[in-house]
Amino acid sequence: MDWLLVLCSLVHLLLCPFTKVEESFNLQAIHDILYYQTDIDKYDHLEFPGVVPRTFIGPLVVSGFAAPFVALASAFKLPKDASLYIVRCALGGLVLWPLIKLRKRIEETLGDGTSTWFVLIVSSQFHFLFYISRPLPNTMALCLVLFAYFFWLGQQHGKFIACSAAAIIIFRAELAILLGLILLGELLTRRLSIAKTLFFAVPSGVAFLSLTVLVDSIFWQCILWPEGDVLWYNVVLNKSGDWGTSPFLWYFYSAIPRAMGTSLALIPLGMFFERRVFPLILPAVFFVLAYSFLPHKELRFIIYVIPLLNIAAAAACSRLWENRMKSKWRGLLALAAIGHLVANLVLTCFLVSVSRVNYPGGEALSLLHKMESPENNVTVHIDVLAAQTGVSRFGQLHNNWLYDKTENLKPGSPELRMFTHLIVDAKSKHSYNLRPYTETHEILANVEGFSHIRSSYNHFPPIRIKSKPCLFILKNKNPPEVPDFSFRSRKQIVDEPLPPAIELNFGLDFEGDGALTENATEVPTVIENPEE
Repeated sequence: MDWLLVLCSLVHLLLCPFTKVEESFNLQAIHDILYYQTDIDKYDHLEFPGVVPRTFIGPLVVSGFAAPFVALASAFKLPKDASLYIVRCALGGLVLWPLIKLRKRIEETLGDGTSTWFVLIVSSQFHFLFYISRPLPNTMALCLVLFAYFFWLGQQHGKFIACSAAAIIIFRAELAILLGLILLGELLTRRLSIAKTLFFAVPSGVAFLSLTVLVDSIFWQCILWPEGDVLWYNVVLNKSGDWGTSPFLWYFYSAIPRAMGTSLALIPLGMFFERRVFPLILPAVFFVLAYSFLPHKELRFIIYVIPLLNIAAAAACSRLWENRMKSKWRGLLALAAIGHLVANLVLTCFLVSVSRVNYPGGEALSLLHKMESPENNVTVHIDVLAAQTGVSRFGQLHNNWLYDKTENLKPGSPELRMFTHLIVDAKSKHSYNLRPYTETHEILANVEGFSHIRSSYNHFPPIRIKSKPCLFILKNKNPPEVPDFSFRSRKQIVDEPLPPAIELNFGLDFEGDGALTENATEVPTVIENPEE
């Protein structure tokens, strides 16, 4: 059953290999560690630091596991973008390792049936396995959180506290709520004493705080505790709302239902059949409730609670399946347990189909490499949308090409005419922002991205996923023989999620992870002609 988790996560990776802007810091850091090693002056974060600093400890660990395979790929002269797949496989493996251990712990504590259904449910859902190979800070923390769950269920309190301290201090400070609630439950039930808690917590806190300050101060070239800066920015200054806000209960009525699929309906049944799942569900619910006070909400912020909720759903399915032979009614309920997996898979296929057209930047850069010879001296300017939707240093295949992401260059400006190629954001070849290039550039190709969903009763399935042009590849007709790139300066491409931009006729838009969110402005109909 463990191989099913590996296979499903690998399918997600292969179908959607590119990454979005919120993943850019960790991905670029992993690239720089692998390719530049100790030459920190060449690292991407010094040129594009993002809004808040992030730790290098996660990228260092992932790079350590990926390095031998990247070296092997280089020895076989595989293209550089093969390293992107290797890195994401390494990260996925690091998260699958504690997930499989957790599955075994579930088997020990709740039985083989619950363990089997847990794997089936997780494999049928979209978001969790989609996330585990994505280089997000949340994914880095998720590895430690799953280990913490494993040690918690095994009553190994010292290791639980150590993993919790690492996850909180190094990666995501808000996990103090979730893991703190679990610790509080252990204290209230007297399975753990305060003295023993302090005995493990104080050394762990000092050790991991010292580790992150030491490592990250070297890479950021100043004294720094990255997660401390993030905590100050998001909680004290409350700046997270600058990237969009959602209603207070958004996690409960939108994010969790999408992540859980139809398995959500089985959670109350699991709590009724198996009282031992109560201590698992309560911390998860209170964590989401407490985290709802922050105005900016994304599903990845609460991804840690999905395994706990799935345990309850698995307990319900296990009991329904065990009782399937006792009566016809219970046999039907057992079939319903299987049917809910099918419903989850249908939803997953739909979301994967959307996600595949949600990374036009990566597709555009890949297409440019296929259209131009590696021997050509290409200089390409990558605009903000392309940089935020799939372009990374792993996609920069040729050392003799110049890849530039300088922001705020005006369309048709002399600076942009220095480049042989441009990747430009536009909705059609007649778009306003392409007009300044009509005399100096030719359109080589365009890449489409997700546009909207339309219901069509004449087709099966009745829901159609529509795309539209969003990026254009332009070639300079008369590039200068000696281009002047002195205008290039260090400017940020913000390391935060894209603001809601794609509006649908039922008021939903798709996040960078292919997930539905209800942050978009509700509009009565889909606009057919973007130029109008």
